[in-house]
Amino acid sequence: MNAFAVEQASRLLHALLRTRPATPPQAAKPAHVLIVKPASLGDVLMSTAFIAALRASLPQATITVLVTSWAKEALANSPHCDRIINSGSVGFPSAYGLRAYLACVSRLRREGFTHSFVLDRSPLMALLPRLAGIPWRAGLNSAHRGVALHVGVPCPEDRHEAEVYLDVLRAAGLPVKEPRLHFRPARPDSEAAQGLLADSAIENRKPLIAIHPGGGRNPGQDLVSKRWTGKGFSALAEGLAVSHNACTVLVGGFDDQALAGAIEHALTTPVLNLAGKLTLPQLGAVIQQCDLFIGNDSAPMHLAAAVNTPVVALFGPTSPERYGPYGVASEVVHFRPNDSEDTDPSEVEAATAAAARLLGQ
Repeated sequence: MNAFAVEQASRLLHALLRTRPATPPQAAKPAHVLIVKPASLGDVLMSTAFIAALRASLPQATITVLVTSWAKEALANSPHCDRIINSGSVGFPSAYGLRAYLACVSRLRREGFTHSFVLDRSPLMALLPRLAGIPWRAGLNSAHRGVALHVGVPCPEDRHEAEVYLDVLRAAGLPVKEPRLHFRPARPDSEAAQGLLADSAIENRKPLIAIHPGGGRNPGQDLVSKRWTGKGFSALAEGLAVSHNACTVLVGGFDDQALAGAIEHALTTPVLNLAGKLTLPQLGAVIQQCDLFIGNDSAPMHLAAAVNTPVVALFGPTSPERYGPYGVASEVVHFRPNDSEDTDPSEVEAATAAAARLLGQ
């Protein structure tokens, strides 16, 4: 179904299924709130500013987040939500069928939620709370796809994604104060990170710079043009080691191991390669102990912002105005995507200067 047909079908369903809203959450006692934010990992991390603001506004409410298996670790150990419901694949585009969707509806209906916030542009996700019988519903209304929502918020293309989510709270009459992303590693994850750094004999080296050269891959989605070149990262790390006595900590998932290995092999300066060796909470703990994070537009970039580590973000085909580091000291460096390892020296110079500014030297 094309975008026009989806929009027209959503408009019709909205008219047919919209009901009179119940009491808003700030006036309800107690409020049993569902947040629908299924995917992807980076988007769920960007929703943590919303979740924290909602908790601050409704300290007595019970807050539950519906999230996919792929992205649920983004909310691990969160102090701002009470429960996580694993939706499996429901909510990840093209990854689920009608049976799974209806099973999710049935489960949500049994929970007895009083209020819902949908932080997703899909009309099927907007429809979930209505089918689950939740009597007050707010959320994103992109291209009129906010089916059956009582409070629908537009999604300007030039507005940061985290701010678009927060606009839903504002439209619902709830305050937003000093928003930022949040991720709190559990103590075992922090201890594991400290152990890895100590065992590598770089724990006392400063500054520590986490570099994530990968990104651009999610289940069913591949956009590796979001990646700067490996040669660019190698030149940047080598230069910062010489100019700032920095030590590089390479991070990433299993798919990033070959890329990180090539960068490690190219460096003549201190490096610790942890690519493919960390869980997401451990990755957050490692980044938290670093003085700077450098990486592409990816979930680890948002994770760095969520643990309040300064970020140099490298952006190619995507928009930093919409997806850049949020609520943290940061610099954005633009690069020109290409299909080779050719690297523009001016990009390395720009990234080096950005890193030096954030390191305060």
